[in-house]
Amino acid sequence: MILKMDSKSLILWVRERLRRNILLFWLYQLYIKKRREYYLHPRHLAWGKNHASPSSKPILPYIEMHLTTHCNIKCKGCSQFSPIADKWYADINEHERDMKQLSTLYSNIETIRLVGGEPLLHTEIDKFLYITREYFKKSNICIATNGALFYSMTDSFWEACKKNHIKINWTMYPPFSHMKNEIMAKVESKGVIISYKKVDKFRAILNLKGDSNPESAFKFCRSLYFAPFLRSGKIYLCSRPVVIDTFNEKFGTKIPAGGYADIHAAGVTGWDVLISISKSTEICRYCATKQSEFDWTDTKFEGEEWNALNN
Repeated sequence: MILKMDSKSLILWVRERLRRNILLFWLYQLYIKKRREYYLHPRHLAWGKNHASPSSKPILPYIEMHLTTHCNIKCKGCSQFSPIADKWYADINEHERDMKQLSTLYSNIETIRLVGGEPLLHTEIDKFLYITREYFKKSNICIATNGALFYSMTDSFWEACKKNHIKINWTMYPPFSHMKNEIMAKVESKGVIISYKKVDKFRAILNLKGDSNPESAFKFCRSLYFAPFLRSGKIYLCSRPVVIDTFNEKFGTKIPAGGYADIHAAGVTGWDVLISISKSTEICRYCATKQSEFDWTDTKFEGEEWNALNN
């Protein structure tokens, strides 16, 4: 398989093998964390906003976006509320418009992650891969998937992954853990890089009382992950404001959304967006401020599954 790879694919393949070493992966994660802290430090952002030349565009370390919001499995406490979401598919024209605009705001987006729901459910996924790579030549572009549909994907999908150097991020849930070696071999036989993360626990993400300190909740979330989210020309500080209406409609709650920057607004810069997603917003009052985990299982479609105060 190695001999069939072009130079970029070979570099990615070697890098992935190195990252499977626990010590090297830990050091890599530490490096990424420290670099993001630098990019998002208030003084760095303030300097960039006030002093950087128009041609000096910042780097966006990471962004996620939905290709679908519905899923083919029903996980209890899913952070995207996919078990209770209606079918929704990202629009390819809107995606291209947003990718083009982001390429004018940032010198690079280091990692772009296409997520769901289950993104492999999107029948036009190939087009999203080509367009994303067209505008971001140097980005690490990934698809986050539960892997259940690997065996039904077309040759054109695998070719799009291979040609555009798309990496598969496989979230390995308990029903599929016995197939680890088989699935890894299947994907790698297509000349596509795959990494996996075994997940047998989920985290309750909400405080349904809505009395969390927004700053504390924001800092707690950022201590766990940095995942700004793109939807319809707006970048949110995370996915929660994007999908919270699904929870509200299902369970009759009134958790506020908001907390975004419009990338198409007149005069907006990449610095403006980074500043916007680097502070808490009203929805943070409804976010958990402590770890509250439970074993992975199927949902019972009850709102309390997501409530950290009940887990």
